[in-house]
Amino acid sequence: MLVHVTMTHSADNCPAYEKEKALPAFIGWGDKMATTAAEMRVKVLSLLWAAPEHTAYALLEAESLGNIGRFVNSMPIRQDFRVTPVANLVDVVAMAKEMMAKK
Repeated sequence: MLVHVTMTHSADNCPAYEKEKALPAFIGWGDKMATTAAEMRVKVLSLLWAAPEHTAYALLEAESLGNIGRFVNSMPIRQDFRVTPVANLVDVVAMAKEMMAKK
């Protein structure tokens, strides 16, 4: 399953402002993100950060929402998450063609 995850945190929870503890933890997590994702059976297709807005966007692939949840909660930042299942356009068009054929 593919999911789009929007992650937001407040300026009060931003690791950039806590250079002694939170920022090194965030950097450490980022350095081992690929390993963490693999251990949790999550494929990170894209992870983009909109730092001025304290928001991140991820496109993740996993067999279950539980894997996705464990992965995003492994980040050392207290955040809110919005998880949206998504599909590739090619798959959506194929499904639409099947629906049309069943008229």
